[in-house]
Amino acid sequence: MIIKTLRKFLPALTIVLLAFTLLVIVILFTLRNISSQYERMEEFTRQQGVAVIRTLEAGTRTGFLEGGDWGIENLQMLIEQSAKDPDVSWAGLINIEGIIVAHSDPDKIGIRVMPGKELDIIRTVLRTGEPLSETRTLPDGRTIIEIWKPFRPFADQIAESEIIARQTRIGKDLLDVFSKEHDQSVIFLGLKMDRFEEIRHRDIMYAILMGAVIFIIGSAAVYFIFVVQNSLLVRRTLDEMRTYTRNVVESMANGLITVDQSLRVASHNPTALEILGKSSQEVSGRPIADVLPLEAEIRQVLSDPGAIVEKEVQIPDSDRGPLSLGISVSPLKEPDSRVARGAVVIVRDLTEIRELEKKVRVNEKFAALGRLSAGVAHEIRNPLNSIRGFIQYFQKKLPLEEEDYGYTELMLTEVDRLSRVISKLLAYSKPREPRLGLRSVTEVVDHCMRVLEREAGESGIKLMKRSTGDDMPLVMMDTDQITQVFLNILINAIESAPGGKEVFVECRQTDDGNARVTVEDTGEGIPRENMDKLFDPFFSTKKKGTGLGLAIVKSIIEGHRGDIQVESEPGKGTRFIITLNAYREPPEPYTDGSETDSQHWIPPTRIGSVT
Repeated sequence: MIIKTLRKFLPALTIVLLAFTLLVIVILFTLRNISSQYERMEEFTRQQGVAVIRTLEAGTRTGFLEGGDWGIENLQMLIEQSAKDPDVSWAGLINIEGIIVAHSDPDKIGIRVMPGKELDIIRTVLRTGEPLSETRTLPDGRTIIEIWKPFRPFADQIAESEIIARQTRIGKDLLDVFSKEHDQSVIFLGLKMDRFEEIRHRDIMYAILMGAVIFIIGSAAVYFIFVVQNSLLVRRTLDEMRTYTRNVVESMANGLITVDQSLRVASHNPTALEILGKSSQEVSGRPIADVLPLEAEIRQVLSDPGAIVEKEVQIPDSDRGPLSLGISVSPLKEPDSRVARGAVVIVRDLTEIRELEKKVRVNEKFAALGRLSAGVAHEIRNPLNSIRGFIQYFQKKLPLEEEDYGYTELMLTEVDRLSRVISKLLAYSKPREPRLGLRSVTEVVDHCMRVLEREAGESGIKLMKRSTGDDMPLVMMDTDQITQVFLNILINAIESAPGGKEVFVECRQTDDGNARVTVEDTGEGIPRENMDKLFDPFFSTKKKGTGLGLAIVKSIIEGHRGDIQVESEPGKGTRFIITLNAYREPPEPYTDGSETDSQHWIPPTRIGSVT
């Protein structure tokens, strides 16, 4: 976790480190420049001091050469004049014994310096002949550079000083200063560093200002980088959350619709469009009343943010047909807020569930009816057999007139008809298990058409077979039961079609490889109100029908795990579509030397809706 966090902030940390390194380098270079500049200023000051000393030497030498009584007072005056320079703090001449001979401050003439550092400097300067300098800080805080240099106003050592003295008329006191006994003296200057200190202070302030500017700019840049990085991270996180939320919403098995306060659709997921059978243009921005009848429920949720409304909505005229939708309406509000900004509508498609529930109820009803029918048929069959036997007995035993004998024949006919109804009822209530065998559906259909060909011709109906694919699959079927199915359907089609019409039979292979048989008549069709009752027991539109034929057909098809559908349009005819599962070879056993479970052929699952 720590490594992942460090990796996330590594670019920012690198930039901060670089900015800090750059700041340190700038500070070091600035300090180095200030130090170098100060050293150059000190060197310049030393050179300036040496130049002043040489000026004093030149002035002394010029005074000698111009003649006149040049004495120590003249040198004193020259030193006092040099000390009037703004950069000169003091000037003086001191001999090797440490006695001040001349000084810009006359009060200090004749003072002997105490043995110590200054006397050592004098002797060192006189011994080496080179100038020395020293930086000193005065008690008042000012900094000066004191320069010590041997004072030699003449190019050569004084020789024959008396001759020179006579020629130049040097004063006796000054001659003593440069006599061979006292041939060396040191002139010293104290040079002010005020201007240089001011310049250095200004440079330091400038360096501090530049450092502060660089620090501020660097800090601003780093802050900007952090802000940009955080913005990018926040944007990336928001994009990821948005993508994740969108994926969650789009992957929902239920439809999701959000409604704003103006009762218009604000957003939706693809599942909602799929359930409603509408396009995005038909839903987005539309009033919710145009999409779902939920205006009152949404107003209730908007007025009471704590309310949640659950209901089921029936939409009879959708593009997909009648729909049963489970609706949940809840408020859309901010966290810790009692004000609803809109509503969230969850849409669940309950159509298939309701159809299954309806089928379960019908099957339960049929099962109960089957049990009742079986019991009733069992109780009626025995008395019917007795009645038939007694009728035949009385026909033989009693001398009946012709009219009475006709009545007994009519009784026998009705008893036989009732017996057939009971047989069908028992066949429906207790269907036998199909005895499956591999057979071609086309052969069974052709057989049924040949059986009914004469009956159809007598009714003026043409049985016609449309083009049939040569690749019809084989089907595992009970031939007798499937024959009964097609006979019943063909008989219904023949009876429904008026004279001079046709009944078409078509056998084709479906896209998924199953066998499909379509029987289509050109009769009057089935009224819409009767479509849901078509396979109910005892429902029939024929005067002589028992209402068990199609119920038995459906039972047989379901026993073969097939499917039967009916399409009818009043005035144009009816189409029965029977689909049976094709036989598929079981997979080859897996033989790699290892023990495996035995391979068995698993019958295909029941076919879904057929279009």
